[in-house]
Amino acid sequence: MFRVELTRIAGNNAKLKNPTRRLFWNWFSSGLGKGPETREPNQMFLSIRNENEMTDTLIASSKTPLIMNFTMRNNAPCDKLTGALNRIVTLETDKKVNVVDVETDWSGTKECTLRFGVNNIPMLVAVRKTFPVDYYTPKDLTNQDVDWYGLKAWIEKNADP
Repeated sequence: MFRVELTRIAGNNAKLKNPTRRLFWNWFSSGLGKGPETREPNQMFLSIRNENEMTDTLIASSKTPLIMNFTMRNNAPCDKLTGALNRIVTLETDKKVNVVDVETDWSGTKECTLRFGVNNIPMLVAVRKTFPVDYYTPKDLTNQDVDWYGLKAWIEKNADP
């Protein structure tokens, strides 16, 4: 019956030695339907405001390097660094790295700043397997822009290929 239906679709003049070759789902098994290899995009986690959120984020990003952005909301230098960091990680780098903002103006993040040795705001901390491995403190951002190339080089140095 299947061969009859296929003959009716293909026409009576078509030679059907192997009717399964005309089936749509067999294209995928032969490799024709496979697209280019894709990789997962870098993750931007929700902002951290207490120790429990910090622990959950570190566990979720235990296999991928994590850049922690210690920042304050509505602060011009912090907003400049956060904007540059997010753009580089999401649009300009091919390396694998995750990002999270730690809002230091919340009382629940005071212990987090001590745990990771943060002594300046804004400050970036690169973390691998829950341990800090590198720090980035931008120069004075009140009157100038972020050092784009320096920040991008630091991010790619601490990311996975």
